[in-house]
Amino acid sequence: MATRDVDVLEALENVPQLADAQIWEIAARCRAYRARTSDGEDQTVEIEMSVDTAGRWMIVARDEERGLTAQGPPMPGLNGALGLVPWYELEDPAKD
Repeated sequence: MATRDVDVLEALENVPQLADAQIWEIAARCRAYRARTSDGEDQTVEIEMSVDTAGRWMIVARDEERGLTAQGPPMPGLNGALGLVPWYELEDPAKD
């Protein structure tokens, strides 16, 4: 990730209108191409990895074509956050 002169999260925390907001920085976006385990159909999954000021990670994975989303809870480490994403929620063939 590129280094910045300004701490974006700190700047946002100082905005009065965001005083009660949870602020997450999108640290990375990735795209995965896979065969779904439920039916073997091709699937494109957009993965967004965010981190908050406390260093917790949150992962949101989306299959935009089928309207499916899997989101894990905030976790103190990236590996833990990835491990707790309910990936099976991207398998729902009823959404096709």
